[in-house]
Amino acid sequence: MRNASFYLSTRAVFLRSFLRLLTVVGALCVGGIGQAWAHAQPDTQSPLAGEIVSAPSEVKITYNEALEPAFSSLIVSDAKGKQVNSAKAEVDATTHKTMRVPLPALGAGKYQVKWVAVADDGHRTQGSFNFTVK
Repeated sequence: MRNASFYLSTRAVFLRSFLRLLTVVGALCVGGIGQAWAHAQPDTQSPLAGEIVSAPSEVKITYNEALEPAFSSLIVSDAKGKQVNSAKAEVDATTHKTMRVPLPALGAGKYQVKWVAVADDGHRTQGSFNFTVK
């Protein structure tokens, strides 16, 4: 028969191991969240996703982080998937956070914006949204 001190020491070892595991898991979770926050994400955009607008002269997206202009892009396509912008997107030279592309006169219809944002730390994100011209 084992004495009470054996059970207490076994329980203490288990508790210490469990606390170490929780510490490691917590650190991994916090580290993963920090990495997700390090990616460039849109703060504001014009036109807005799903918005019905008069033909805009440009599409503009401002991000939460500075972008690497050489690797970031913005493409606008019509409902048939044909690219409508002929000019390349430009990133603001001062803040490096706003990317815009000029548009030709757009006819009524649905348009899709596809963007790729490479932050100046090298992390790449991408996304898309639609807007409609009335």
